Amino acid sequence: MTLTVTGLALPGAPAIGATKAGDPVAAIQRQLVKGHGVRITQYSTFNSDPISGWERFKPTKGVVGFGDGKVVATDLWHSQLGEAGVRVICIGERLWEYDPKAKRPKGKRWVAIKNPCVSPLETGHLRLDKPAVLAAVLATTATTKASDTYDGSPTTLHEGSISFRQLWNVRPELRDGFVQDEHADWKIDWRLWIGKDGLVRRAWSKWRQPAGDEFKDLTLGQGWMGFVRDVRYSDWGMKLAIKPPPAAQTIAFEKLKH
Repeated sequence: MTLTVTGLALPGAPAIGATKAGDPVAAIQRQLVKGHGVRITQYSTFNSDPISGWERFKPTKGVVGFGDGKVVATDLWHSQLGEAGVRVICIGERLWEYDPKAKRPKGKRWVAIKNPCVSPLETGHLRLDKPAVLAAVLATTATTKASDTYDGSPTTLHEGSISFRQLWNVRPELRDGFVQDEHADWKIDWRLWIGKDGLVRRAWSKWRQPAGDEFKDLTLGQGWMGFVRDVRYSDWGMKLAIKPPPAAQTIAFEKLKH
């Protein structure tokens, strides 16, 4: 199954705010308007233990819809999930999952689940759509240099590292996770490829975080899990309307026989 969406990029149409020079924080905020979005391809690599080492997952691809200064919907194809990939549409506080290999009641292709959307406008814990977070990340820039062209835009590569302690100042909710005070100085290495219009065309991060009690046995004494997140963004400002699947083809998760 191929990923389809109700909104398509307009050929030759400039991204919203693309003609205005500015910093990435302002440039991305100008994008977050109703009826528009961005296309993403996300690559992930994971390290759970010293024996298995690093494992690269199949990519996640799709589109992200905006409105009222935030991400309001996503339509993503998760190639790593299921036997042949899983498509997930999420709007607000609800998502719909389609697994082409899963057995469902006759006529029901989608499973509806109450669950808030997770923003793909990030690399690791570094949210690009949150002004305070992106500003804090950019404040830790160590080097910049001219780099590759992405989505038809020459970019400048910004690199740096930010500690969990620094990140807590702008994302205090992360303190409720696995990372405690003794891990506060652990670093997240990051790279952002930014176009002349201020829009991020690629976002990369690498970090490790301590495994929670329920995962410690899986790390074979390593005690931590490592992550690399590499996201490509294209067609900023594309016209987009993500809609839920037909109600007749949907069944609530609670009604499935487990």
